[in-house]
Amino acid sequence: MAEIVDIVDQNDNVIGTAPRKGIHNTDKLHRSAHVFLINSEGKIWLELRAMHCDNYPGYYSSSVAGHISSGEDYLTGAKRETEEELGIKNLELKFEHKFPPTKESMNEFISLYTARSDQTPTPCEDTERFELLSPEEISSMIREKKKVSPSFRRLFEWYLKHAPIE
Repeated sequence: MAEIVDIVDQNDNVIGTAPRKGIHNTDKLHRSAHVFLINSEGKIWLELRAMHCDNYPGYYSSSVAGHISSGEDYLTGAKRETEEELGIKNLELKFEHKFPPTKESMNEFISLYTARSDQTPTPCEDTERFELLSPEEISSMIREKKKVSPSFRRLFEWYLKHAPIE
């Protein structure tokens, strides 16, 4: 069965639904959630996206990045995606910030969450592998123009300024 997402207006109010597949080929606003999984040393697990992914194959991205399904709120969708993409259940997610849609976010409202755990994630089918990196290593990747998804870059740069990793 095809995954269905809510289509929203500029104020993030639901105005309809659409299939997730192909949503980025339209100008329809929709929702996603990202999660940074941070260990006790302050390092963040980054996902290396599988080559068969629709968007940014072979790019590094947030520990979790996924669409919010129709009828879900951001937190419920973030929890579902966290279990699906990391293989870790019952993580406590902390809301950090909600970002408005942009062309670089492919018209997504993005809610960013963080989770603290020393568990090692298990790659799902859309993940080539996970890499545990320090904020300095991630900043270096961005400066060196490594393959980092635009949405992750935006969220990570915001996070460094507003909610520094301890």
